[in-house]
Amino acid sequence: MSDTEKSAQNGGLEHAPTPVFSEGDYVVYPNHGAGCVAAIEEKNILGENRRYYVIYIPEAGLTLSIPADGQSDLRPCSDEESVSAALTALRSEVSEMPSNWNHRLKHNREKIRDGEIVQVSEVVRNLSAYGSGHGLSTGERNMLLKARRILVSEIALVKKIDTEEAESLVGEALRDGADNAAANADSNGGGGEKDGAG
Repeated sequence: MSDTEKSAQNGGLEHAPTPVFSEGDYVVYPNHGAGCVAAIEEKNILGENRRYYVIYIPEAGLTLSIPADGQSDLRPCSDEESVSAALTALRSEVSEMPSNWNHRLKHNREKIRDGEIVQVSEVVRNLSAYGSGHGLSTGERNMLLKARRILVSEIALVKKIDTEEAESLVGEALRDGADNAAANADSNGGGGEKDGAG
């Protein structure tokens, strides 16, 4: 775990040691969300024996076969403390994103791919807030849906609740964050002058 954290601090530029998982481990696959290692299989591909993780993603009802050797992009599922931090992040102030939509898309894609659950929640929070005020491009709308699906699936798995309940927790936290932002804007006299900066 410490090696993975070190690589995240380096911006994911270095190839981190590939985590090794066992059957029954909870994992997150950035393209689909949180799931469980249902089995580990060996397959003979072009005369070479290769190991594959069989991952079941309950939220999507999918079973995936992912190479166990090399960069699989799988990461360990979060713990309760990290889930609490992610929900707190949804209620927190929006962080700055690149003004250009293309750069913004790349910025958020990297956070989803390389980030822990708190970074995924920041993408959900920031794009939700940005979309309310400015509207989102098609690419950003799809990214928001993907990030929210990953977040909800991981919360559901860690807290052992169903997807609908996890979705309610996320929606409630986002509403709290929007209410807090509106209250802060009112106490600052509206803050309308800030729209042009950045």
